[in-house]
Amino acid sequence: MIIEVMDDRLTSAPAPALAGLEADLAFCHPAIRSVVAVGGGRIAVRAEADEAEAESVRQGIRRVAELSIASYRFVPDSEPLWTRSAGGASDISHLASFRDRALVKLGPGQYALTGAAATLRSSIDARFQRLALACGAEPWHLPSIESTGHLLPRVGYLASHGQHVTWGVHLTPRFESLRRFASDARERAAIEPTDDHEVQAAGFILEPVVCHNVYRALAGSRLAETRLVTALGNCYRFEGCRFAPLLRQWEFSMREAVIVGEPEALREVRQRILDATLTVCEELDLGGRLEIATDPFFVSEAGSARAFQAMQSTKLELRLDLGDGAATAAASFNLHGTHFTGPMDIRGPDGRLLETACVGWGIERWMAAVVARRGPEPSAWRGLPPP
Repeated sequence: MIIEVMDDRLTSAPAPALAGLEADLAFCHPAIRSVVAVGGGRIAVRAEADEAEAESVRQGIRRVAELSIASYRFVPDSEPLWTRSAGGASDISHLASFRDRALVKLGPGQYALTGAAATLRSSIDARFQRLALACGAEPWHLPSIESTGHLLPRVGYLASHGQHVTWGVHLTPRFESLRRFASDARERAAIEPTDDHEVQAAGFILEPVVCHNVYRALAGSRLAETRLVTALGNCYRFEGCRFAPLLRQWEFSMREAVIVGEPEALREVRQRILDATLTVCEELDLGGRLEIATDPFFVSEAGSARAFQAMQSTKLELRLDLGDGAATAAASFNLHGTHFTGPMDIRGPDGRLLETACVGWGIERWMAAVVARRGPEPSAWRGLPPP
């Protein structure tokens, strides 16, 4: 059913607030299956709910709308810092054809990339790995899990981004409990533990970003010079009702360049990587724009954080054109100050806290932009300039 809520605040809310509200609504109520409309004084969602539950959905929408719009109160509108028009038009319908030919859906937000799609993914990652190495990065390989008792509570990540987190659990290593679950799996086709089985938290989450494990690995370090690390990671973010192939997956590929050093040197390296990324847009003939942005903070925690990021320009985002007015955030360029080095005690040789920055490239989103621009046939993008 379609559930509507009228809200006059939407008529005067700036575009970033409306876009942020649409994202926040994905975590408003478990009955919501999609967001149909946000704007013009109206919010409409598609939900699996009876009339009794529909009122609960409406109440949730009103509360989320109030908090979400308020969180953008001090976020100023700003013009793009850079724009580029491609030599030809992008067509978002190419993504559906590409999905049908080259992707296999395995579950919510989970896709297998087959044949040429896997080759395209590797080629795009190789391009950004080479870019990072050319800027002096050291290659690392990192785990896809992160301890919950180390960095996360010290930087408040679970309070600010808990809606995206996927926790790990395991069966308690007690023989009778394990035997009971094995019996239920065999005789009743049980597929997950229930209250009849002993389960405990594994003490980790599936990694939502690559950079956290770099900061954990450098904990207690005394660095004499700027450190630049690059790694490709499998990242995991729960997206509620917003999953979409290539554009918003539960598991996706992200290459990051992580910088640790003095503020001036840090910004110089970030700018060098940013300029090189914009050159990649030219090489691939992709349209897009560079914007001041904010992170997807949990709405009740978002107000001051969104305002700080926007006013200080600590997060820049490259949005690539997909056609028909659609775009995808394919790269971000972030300054963290001492947010991570303080809790992890990462300092220079004189004992002063260093600062960090990171650049992230969403590999599947770059794939989407290439396919939208070139078409779903592999012959159309096999001729791209080599990385």
